[in-house]
Amino acid sequence: MQFTVLERFTQPPPHVPGAFLVSDNWDDYSYKTFFTLWCSDGQQQVEIGNVRIATFGMQAGRVSVPDTFEELDERQYFSLGTDETYYARLRELGDETRETVLHLLRDLAFGPRSTLERALQEEVTRVSLMRGIELATVTGQFARIARGGEVLSKYHFVYVSPSMLVAGGAPPLALGFKVAPHVLPPTNVHVLIGRNGVGKSHLLNGITRTLMNPEGGHGTLAFVDQDDAEDASTQRFVNVVSVSFSAFDEFEPVDTSRDDLTYAHVGLRRPGEQHAMTADELAGEFTECAHACLVGSERRAALFRRALATLETDPIFQDANVAVLSTIAHNPGEVLGLFRRLSSGHKIVLLTITKLVQLVTERSLVLIDEPEAHLHPPLLSALVRALSDLLTERNGVAIIATHSPVVLQEVPKEAVWAIRRFGQHRAADRPDLETFGENVGVLTREIFGLEVSKSGFHRALEEAIAQDLTYDEVLARFNHQLGMEGRALARAAIAYRDARRAF
Repeated sequence: MQFTVLERFTQPPPHVPGAFLVSDNWDDYSYKTFFTLWCSDGQQQVEIGNVRIATFGMQAGRVSVPDTFEELDERQYFSLGTDETYYARLRELGDETRETVLHLLRDLAFGPRSTLERALQEEVTRVSLMRGIELATVTGQFARIARGGEVLSKYHFVYVSPSMLVAGGAPPLALGFKVAPHVLPPTNVHVLIGRNGVGKSHLLNGITRTLMNPEGGHGTLAFVDQDDAEDASTQRFVNVVSVSFSAFDEFEPVDTSRDDLTYAHVGLRRPGEQHAMTADELAGEFTECAHACLVGSERRAALFRRALATLETDPIFQDANVAVLSTIAHNPGEVLGLFRRLSSGHKIVLLTITKLVQLVTERSLVLIDEPEAHLHPPLLSALVRALSDLLTERNGVAIIATHSPVVLQEVPKEAVWAIRRFGQHRAADRPDLETFGENVGVLTREIFGLEVSKSGFHRALEEAIAQDLTYDEVLARFNHQLGMEGRALARAAIAYRDARRAF
């Protein structure tokens, strides 16, 4: 590619292919590094945006750039766009043009980390190229878009369910969902949690059907603008993907007639079929999907490789060497062999993530119903992390319905709705304590509270203490196989029982 430097206020010549850098006299504390980049294919000119170019060891004054060049010397030059628009417009020109321009201009967000670290030692970088730009923005948003990723945006939408009763019934339930880019922990995965029967799956179903058919009576979904004025349009998502591997799904047909919003389902049944897929059919679908992830789009292939690397945080996936799928996907026999050697839970996670890599596009909403049905805790955590990473790259959102506190460990409390039901009435609240990284036992008590105290080992302890057993007798009743929490509860309950009798 030929680059040409033009004087200030000069318009690039029409019908001449190449890239053009229009210089500017903008002064950043005595440094003049500012240019406007244009690209032309000989038919159409596109103004890409503003970029600053500097050299290692540069002193105050204007940067010296050749009048024409095919590439800047990587030992001498480096550059940085002034905002995300610069990278987004390059991305719109296609992967080849984006990568070529950024490489030849020695862009700091696109190039190796070592070049960025070296440039950070230069005064011109600190006072000019990164003027008003945080380092985290360069290594985060700029780098993501420079490598073909999406521009991350805020989300704020509210789903209001219909009344549970036909007449004179309970008020509708309103659930708000906010996603902020570039925060830790991420807020792009939201959770609905509660005991069985509170209506979590029903709420997911309502969200899906409201998006696909806003007039269908399944509730309302509105986006909230920056000024908090609600926008009744539901067109801000362009893709909806629902995931459920329950054998009890009823699979009522979803209206897919909208031209501006696509829908896909991932599960045990194919659309329009009532019988569940066999093990061989699931294996075949995985093989086709893995191949599709690696063919035709280098961006999708990179996302697939990254997802596989995340899944390998699970020891069984690591032992199975699932990352090798990125190199053997062209060989169906090897792919089938690897897939069939996995447990049912690992098969479901691998198929789910692979399908999501294939199906999730920019501005997708992913709805997952009770993923814990087949998964042990470490595998469930790996699934949530891989999902969050994928949605970060695709600028998407997920809502998970679950009764597993393990899922809560992976998200902050601002992304959690605890659903409770009292007869025909439902309520939704945020947890009082922070959920990200919290102990599973603590989360279980926080979410399920009284229900836990009336079930499981709590009930067994109550029954033993009600028989007037001493602490030692309680331990003996359970063959001294009582954990620390159970022992503490037993001591407290016995002390309370004896104190009441003293009065």
